[in-house]
Formats: sequence, structure tokens, C-alpha cells
Amino acid sequence: MKFLILDLYPTDNWRMVKDTAGGYGTGNDFGNTFFSKALNKFVSHMISMPPMYAIYIYSILKKKGLDVEYAKLPKNEYEKKKYEIIKSADYIIVPSSIIASETESEVIRDLTNESKKIFVVGIFSSVLREKYKTKNSYIVPGEPEDFFLKISYEKEKLDNFFENKEQNLGGNFVEDLDKLPFPDWEYYSKKYPLKNNFLGFNSKIAIPMLASRGCPYSCFNYCTYPLQQGRKVRLRSVNNVLDEINHWIKTIGTNKFVFRDPVFSINRKFTVELCKEIIKQGLKIEFLIETHLKNLDDELIDLLKKAGLKLVYIGIESSSPKVLNGIKRFSVENDQQYAIIKKLVSKGIIVKSMYMFGNPDDDENTIKDTIDYSLKLPNQLVQYSVFTPYPGTPIYKAYENKIVEDKYEKFNQYNLVYDHKKLDNVNITKLKNFGYRKFYFNFKNMFTVLKSFSSIVRK
Repeated sequence: MKFLILDLYPTDNWRMVKDTAGGYGTGNDFGNTFFSKALNKFVSHMISMPPMYAIYIYSILKKKGLDVEYAKLPKNEYEKKKYEIIKSADYIIVPSSIIASETESEVIRDLTNESKKIFVVGIFSSVLREKYKTKNSYIVPGEPEDFFLKISYEKEKLDNFFENKEQNLGGNFVEDLDKLPFPDWEYYSKKYPLKNNFLGFNSKIAIPMLASRGCPYSCFNYCTYPLQQGRKVRLRSVNNVLDEINHWIKTIGTNKFVFRDPVFSINRKFTVELCKEIIKQGLKIEFLIETHLKNLDDELIDLLKKAGLKLVYIGIESSSPKVLNGIKRFSVENDQQYAIIKKLVSKGIIVKSMYMFGNPDDDENTIKDTIDYSLKLPNQLVQYSVFTPYPGTPIYKAYENKIVEDKYEKFNQYNLVYDHKKLDNVNITKLKNFGYRKFYFNFKNMFTVLKSFSSIVRK
């Protein structure tokens, strides 16, 4: 019995990451201007990774002694090598995403015509079941790892899923994250080298990891992470996280890690204990996190720095209180934002602040104010993306009748997909490019970025 995990993409011309945006994925579609193409070229060398749950599924199947292969392919390559790729597979597992949804559903229909049995995994297929449902496909609900941990691998029982589409084995969250095997990045990285050429993460492979799942914050109104992982925070044990870190140090020889937790420091006690153990064990590691500013204080920042924190992603979204209130995004006050970011930077930690343009209450002036605000903060890096009402989120219901984009693959956080009362895609693209030019072609910021980069590389 052989399983094939078939990870599909519309193209390989620009960077698409299915693991981001709560499993919906993002794609760096900056446009066709000279500056846009330069940005695409730059980010194509940044951190890229497959869906973490897909590598977990691979490891679960492997641990059960099953024959399993992983294939990551753009659509044109799949079409060229289809029969070679699928001929020996008894069951095919297709990770779903919004950024590759048309491609995925088209290939699933093709596989159905080839009489292949397909498990479709990932939160987007659970939200839009009709897009992926065929006579030979089974939409795995919930966290797919839970499903593949629980099911029987007798052929007769596996085939029952395709004969009785309504059965609901699985569909839950993995309550005990320690039960997950370590994802087999050694296998994956040999086939598809992980691109991690990002401010000092370019000398060795940076291993994606998780210490927790779940996010209870108010941004669930528009964010997809609660759809994927729920609002209840689940933690791995500190020892389990440390065991995995040590495993990759010994097997791959890397000391660089990218934590994929929605909010890394959401549980302060756990974060403190993990950092202290890293320091106690003398682990000379470097890692990247995403977190919320309200979960950082001077003591914790000092501890994270000593443990090896090199870069932190911070969601700011907008400088306008009205805009933030409109999407139910609550954060710390602007003066606190400045103080916390300044503290991080003073410790040699690179800060990337992230913003969304095209929020319902945005206009050209609020976006320009946000760009100006991003230049005033002491952060070294910025990301400007586009507000996207995602299917399955509460805010989508309010905008469902205003959606103007008929291709879900355009829901990549770089296109305005709904009818905005004051903005359109042309405005948004111009403002994004204006923001990037103003930020990165600012002498102070160029100097800061280069200084940060060189300080890390020297180490």
C-alpha cells in the first residue's frame, strides 16, 4: 500500500507558502512594474516552507511502517509527469489552500478520472467542501494529523471513506501535541531544499517548528488561524520541544529554527521555562517567532534574546484606531508599540512589522498615515499586504455579496478582492509600492537593514 502526498501550485514563478495565513497560504504577487518584479525577485529567496501538517502526515504514515512519497509540483510539471508520479500510488493526499485552490481542485478532478482515491486535507477544503468534492475524494475535516493518527490502515476500512462520505472519524484537534512525531524535515529538505536566505538564516537550513497551536485573540474576526487550529491554546511540553531542537542539531547540523506558532509567547510561563532550558542546556541556537506586542515585556525580551531570538514578526495592521476597531483588532497603544519595538531592536533583535491596506474603513489618507507610522517605528523591516475577507471567517459574511474576484487563487493578500467604497486594486498596488519605496529606499532604513544583516552574518 502506497501513499502519495501531492502538494500542488499554480506556478513556480513567484513565492507561494501554504503554511501561512492559517493554512490558506499567501503568495507574493506584487504586480508587473519594474519595482514589483524586483520585490518578487527579492522575496523569492526568503523563507519558504510546505504546510507543516503535510510533513506531519508524512511522518505519521512513515512511523506506521507505510510506503509514502512527497511530491511538490507546479501545475505544468504535474501535467508533464502525471503518470510517472501517480502510477504506483494507492491513495493520494492533497493539501488544500486558497492560493492554489483552482489548481488543486482541477487536479483532483483529473485524479478522479484516473480512478485514484484522494484524501483532501487542510482547513480550506473543510470550509469549501464543494470545491474539492468528487466521487473519489474524501474531505478530511479538522486537523488532519488527528485523522491519520486514529484511522485503521486496513485497505477495506480505508476504502469505506470513499463509499460513505458522511462518516466523520477525525475532525478534531490534536489535544496532546507531544503525540505527534517529529516532522521529517531531513527527508523533505533533501528533495526540496528549504529556502531560508533571510537576514542571517542563509548559512544553514532553518527548521520550521511549533511549540503551540491555537489563538484566542479578537482578530479571529478576519484571521484564519482559529479556523485551522481553534481558539484554545494547546502547548507541547518544554521537554518535547527541546528534544526536537536537539534532534535537528544532531541529525541535520542546523542551529536555526522558525517557530510557526500563531502567537509564540502567548503563554508566558511556558515561554520563560523554554528559554531558561535552552540557556541551561547551552544550546547555541537562533530562532524566529511571530507574536503580539502585548505578550512582550522587558524581562521576557531579555530572556528571549539570551535563548537565541534573532527576528520577530509583529502585526500592527494600521495606525488608525478607527480602522482597527472596524476589524475588531485590538493592540497596545502607539507609544507602547514604539517602546517595545525599541527595546527589541536595542537588544539586537530584528523586528518586522506587518500592515494591512484596504481595510473596510481605510482610505488613501489612512494608508499613507500608516506608511508614515511604519517609518517612525524603529523596526528594520516591514510587510504591506491587503485586507482579505476569507471564506469561513466571521467578517466574510458581511462582505460575501461584495466579493468581485471570482478566482480564489487571487485571495493571496496582495489583491483587493471585494468592492471597497473608496479604493480599488490600482490604488492599493500604487500605495503598496509607494510604501515599499519610501521605507526601503530611505537612507536610514537601508543602513539599518544592512547593519542588522552584517551583524548576524558575522556571527
